[in-house]
Amino acid sequence: MLSKKPVTRMLSAAILTGSLLGAGASFSTEPVQAASTAEDSSSLAKTHAITTLYEIYNKAFSGEMPYTATGLKINENAQKDVYNTFGSPPEPGNADETFDFYHAEMGHPGFAFAYSEDKIISQIRYFGTNVERDHNLGSITPKVLGEQLGSADQIRHISSTDEINYIYKTGDYELQFIVGEDQTVNHVNLLEDK
Repeated sequence: MLSKKPVTRMLSAAILTGSLLGAGASFSTEPVQAASTAEDSSSLAKTHAITTLYEIYNKAFSGEMPYTATGLKINENAQKDVYNTFGSPPEPGNADETFDFYHAEMGHPGFAFAYSEDKIISQIRYFGTNVERDHNLGSITPKVLGEQLGSADQIRHISSTDEINYIYKTGDYELQFIVGEDQTVNHVNLLEDK
């Protein structure tokens, strides 16, 4: 399996980005400054997205997701623990839909949780943020996944949705990046590796 060193890559990206953003000559024409500002904004969005990617990837080794879901682990925590952390789901699972959905709110990413028959977490989905999505999953493409995490351990086509699933093994767990038609990650699944 390919050696993956997230911390080293993240530090390298931060050092490289910091030195590139601060360098350059000053121009007096507004269109050039506007273009530079747009490039800086795009670079900042990508940097935030890569930080999010590593937070998701690193947490996956312990069977959990970052942010509000930290501490809720697959095969350890129960539905009641999710409810204690998130409250009652706005869209609870039922016979047709197995996930409890928590939509993205201002400044908070969206999550969904699936459970085993005994109400223990079996899968966590991360939907990212809706506002400034390019600072989150919206800037993560298959190319970014390959550059930052290496080659996926498996790639599957999801015929029912025409999406591509890039799967990375993270110890006892499987991290799935679901890429949509726009070639960005739509959501991320974390489940036990079987």
